[in-house]
Amino acid sequence: MSKKAAGHTSLILLLGLLTAFGPMSIDMYLPAFPAIAREFGVSISAVQFTLASYNIGIALGQLLYGPLADQLGRKPNLLAGMLLYGLAAVGCAFATSVDNLIVVRFLQALGGCAGMVLARAIVRDRFDGNESAKVFSTLMLIMGVAPILAPTVGGLIIAHLDWRYIFGLLALLAALTLVCIVLVLPETLPVERRNPVAVRNSFQTYAALLRDREFVGYALTAGMVQGGMFTYITGSSFVFMNLFGLSEQQFGILFGLNAAGIITASQVNNLLLKRFTFQQILRAVTVFYLGAALVLLLMASTGWLGIYGIAIPLFCTVGCVGLAVPNATAGAMMHHGKQAGSASALMGTLMYSCGALAAISVSALANNTALPMAATITVCAVSSLLIFRTMVGNVKAREQKVVA
Repeated sequence: MSKKAAGHTSLILLLGLLTAFGPMSIDMYLPAFPAIAREFGVSISAVQFTLASYNIGIALGQLLYGPLADQLGRKPNLLAGMLLYGLAAVGCAFATSVDNLIVVRFLQALGGCAGMVLARAIVRDRFDGNESAKVFSTLMLIMGVAPILAPTVGGLIIAHLDWRYIFGLLALLAALTLVCIVLVLPETLPVERRNPVAVRNSFQTYAALLRDREFVGYALTAGMVQGGMFTYITGSSFVFMNLFGLSEQQFGILFGLNAAGIITASQVNNLLLKRFTFQQILRAVTVFYLGAALVLLLMASTGWLGIYGIAIPLFCTVGCVGLAVPNATAGAMMHHGKQAGSASALMGTLMYSCGALAAISVSALANNTALPMAATITVCAVSSLLIFRTMVGNVKAREQKVVA
């Protein structure tokens, strides 16, 4: 392997790790929900609000990093974000109440979202169009390993140690990532391409992006697919562990299988991009997503097939993330290379706002059945299809066949 190819691989691996902090920070502590609830003397639905606060922190925090990255560069903001993430993870490990944990999780999200914003911006710095969609699919592959390993690791920690060690491990990973950023990551936004007034003009930039119907359409399409995933993340521990009686370890395995579905879908996406444009793929995915969600809603309403009636269509809806998010991200970022940081930040905020709203909804609607989870995912699926069809518009006329 040439030095250039090795450097490219190292960059993609590091960007994948940075984007993985989001799912890792969520999935690793999901098996600990019952233990946290017992220790603090609260219900699992109260613990679920620590997940909602994390999503809100990610949604709001990304707006800060976008203009800063366009003005100061990518690397300094990544270093600051990962430092905040690591310190907040230590704070989570020493939380004294569920309210305290909710607050510190919000701070942890403010730090962790730096990697998500800037990974997208760095890809846009280096790649365009379908090529960027392929890179985003590769990042999805790396990111998808986290949901496979994280619940299993979390379950093992819960089985042998206190749940607080989960956050200690996340703090250690943040420290190691800081070292990798210093040693491996190049600055992809040279000084001459930086916007010296990006922070001062951030409101105007965001307003202009929000007026871009296609940008918002792509972002919200991805956001609604991701909203379904966060609905699953929020509600699945109760559904599978409380309703169906799975152990922490069994739940971790099931969660890992769904994460493997995302990985598989992201790699199928790479193959599909050799024959179709990302717009064509995204249009088909929104239809499939709705079909799977309707089957899930039917099974949750009737109880047919028991755990299999929930797990199988849920696998299909979650797997859509691996197809929808890379393509929607490529579409949203396609025309915004000069303000990639701000565009990435706003897209992330819109996506995680959808996720936070979905997570809050499924917690608020909890009724000791799987129906709130299934109904919320179905609403997300209907919204995703309608948004893509009405806001992205007739992209077919603009599509160009990609030569393999």
